[in-house]
Amino acid sequence: MGPKHTRAAIASPKPRPLPKRQTVTDQVTGYIAEGIAEGHYVGGQQIRQEAIAAELGVSRIPVREALLQLEAMGLVVNRPHRGAVVADLSIDDAIELFEARLLLEPFLLARAMERLTASATANAERVLKEYAAAVDRSAGPSELSRLNWEFHAALMAPARSPRLTAFIQTLYNSADRYLRIQIQSPAAQARALAEHKKLFALYKAGNMASASKLLKAHIADASAEIVARLRRVMPGERHRQ
Repeated sequence: MGPKHTRAAIASPKPRPLPKRQTVTDQVTGYIAEGIAEGHYVGGQQIRQEAIAAELGVSRIPVREALLQLEAMGLVVNRPHRGAVVADLSIDDAIELFEARLLLEPFLLARAMERLTASATANAERVLKEYAAAVDRSAGPSELSRLNWEFHAALMAPARSPRLTAFIQTLYNSADRYLRIQIQSPAAQARALAEHKKLFALYKAGNMASASKLLKAHIADASAEIVARLRRVMPGERHRQ
């Protein structure tokens, strides 16, 4: 027989306080990422740790950690003698990000629809209404981008796949500055909203095949439009076919 365990040895650990929802590093990461998406930091521009730390009133440690996260997202690159600089916009990068979304999002949407509940449907509808209201009042790109992700995330939520959802969110965050190129015009905003409404109707009806097909077209069309615009502004860039 194995050794006897005392009550103390198997006692439950003392409860620990819940962590804060956002660390300082998370806040700095979001701040810099938003600056990149908005064009305040442009491709090739150096990100100076001391300047960001002074601007936000934090130490350089969370800024350094934030830059590592942004490098993993493909938004920042480290260059010899210059340190962290903003990654240039790239046609190949845009294609790769949207190809990854095309592979993963329809898969997770199908899994979510297999487990769909009334509360999940109501939550997706709530976010869609917020998105529609934002489009109607000509909200800024930051709010539209946030609500766009929240809608996609709400559709995928019933899948109960937090790791895969987090990975898709990383892809979305990395693609955000490309998406903002596509969503600038009111016509593009109206088209995206119309597609979201059609997608939600199929989702609510449980039409998995049609919903997956529409989601693929929704992502592919955005990718094609972004690539076309990048080709106009970067005609000399060579890229894979």
